[in-house]
Amino acid sequence: MQRARTDDAKDERRQALLSAALEVFVEKSFAAARMDDIARAASLSKGTVYLYFSSKEDLFEAVLRNVALPKVEHIENLMRDAPSVGEALDGIGLFVPHLIRETALPRIIKLLISESGMFPEIVQSYREDVLDRLLGGVTGLLARAKAAGEIEVGDPALAARLVAAPIAFSALWSVVFETVPEARVDIDALMAMHVTHLKRALGVIEEVSA
Repeated sequence: MQRARTDDAKDERRQALLSAALEVFVEKSFAAARMDDIARAASLSKGTVYLYFSSKEDLFEAVLRNVALPKVEHIENLMRDAPSVGEALDGIGLFVPHLIRETALPRIIKLLISESGMFPEIVQSYREDVLDRLLGGVTGLLARAKAAGEIEVGDPALAARLVAAPIAFSALWSVVFETVPEARVDIDALMAMHVTHLKRALGVIEEVSA
């Protein structure tokens, strides 16, 4: 394998490694996966893998960040740019079906649950880097809306978990139970219903167009 010499080539090789590692980790589990397996899946030598990642743990954490952080940033931008809390919740509800159907995030969540007993430090790192950041963003959104008189909510931090709970459930359902047609759920309809009930519970007042 020819050595990558430009920054673009190095980035492409790193992304290829991350993609290959994700598939190997999902197929074999973190514990059973070997760096040789990942190198083979990426069509690289094992030595090349170690040029980019110092250990399997380092590679696994990079895979988690690579999958999750762009989605976290998208949701943060959505909440920041929405003109009201209602429109922010609408935006989250519209984005979640894409997140579940078209990204690797549900598989990552399933993998984290399966590895949590043996590798709690990796799971805690994901919680700090991803979940705490997301929940903190939603908490801030609700707290600002409460202060502005847009909503009625007791504890914004607890309410943020109510926002997230059906999303986490739907992600897990999609990778655990939806292997048969009768178990499939209309995620678009579910998220629309979730947002409607959230806004009703929070007392969000919708503007009516003339």
